[in-house]
Amino acid sequence: MEYGEAGLFGLIQGLTEFLPVSSSGHLRVVEHFAGLHEPQTGFDIALHMGTLVAVLLFFWRDVADLAMAPFRAMRGIAAGKGWEAVSGDAGMRGLLLVLLASIPTGIIGYTVGPWLETRSTSLLFVGCAFLANSAILFSARWIRLNTGAPRLNTGFLGIRWTDALVIGVVQGLAVTRGISRSGSTISAAMMMGVDRETAGRFSFLLSLPAVGGAALLSVLDEGAGGEPVAFLPTLLGASVACVSGLVALFWLMRMVRSGRLHRFGWYTLFLGLGLVLWHYQGEALLAALGG
Repeated sequence: MEYGEAGLFGLIQGLTEFLPVSSSGHLRVVEHFAGLHEPQTGFDIALHMGTLVAVLLFFWRDVADLAMAPFRAMRGIAAGKGWEAVSGDAGMRGLLLVLLASIPTGIIGYTVGPWLETRSTSLLFVGCAFLANSAILFSARWIRLNTGAPRLNTGFLGIRWTDALVIGVVQGLAVTRGISRSGSTISAAMMMGVDRETAGRFSFLLSLPAVGGAALLSVLDEGAGGEPVAFLPTLLGASVACVSGLVALFWLMRMVRSGRLHRFGWYTLFLGLGLVLWHYQGEALLAALGG
């Protein structure tokens, strides 16, 4: 793989992995129109590891809090606080919510994911998925489900167990190329009454086991027979993915906090419409331009 191609894939991965526009959908579009083939498994895993590092760096305080939560809970239980030591600790509750939400994500990804991947070879399918992504983003702007008492500005303590399960299901379905994982999970959380800041934080913390697990499965599926990847281009791609991912995270969280997440829906709306139109009229347009 050439350095320019590696950098391009890293840039696409870093920006579109976190912005609510679907990285996998964009990779399919680039593959079709630019004639570039999606990176081999080893390089693809490196790109995902780059974006994983970006999440760890951006949300390092949350990650550290969740990592220390079990130790705080054990001290609380030893002090006689019982279940309150677990449920009353925001970090421990956040950790359990992430683990709970990861269960339906893993089940859906393992069972339905391969079927959805076979369908995503069609630009029509990807275009329709982009349109669905727009509908999800717009819905988060105007729809609030009746989920009981207000739970805004309460952090992870304001996320219910049922909320986590629903968000996990949504994340599992977002394996569809053209539907953004971050956009759909943040939107689902906000529609259920979670405040914007917590919805964004929870979405990206939830991506850690999802991305890490998917990378592990790819390694196991590839086995020892996978093609070797060039070290320097792979390092370049992963580095670009990490840096551009940090930029995208900073921008996205600003958009989430200000209530402007839905604006990305206009982009995927026009992209989806363009892909659907191309599917039906692309050959005629090429013939007209060539004639």
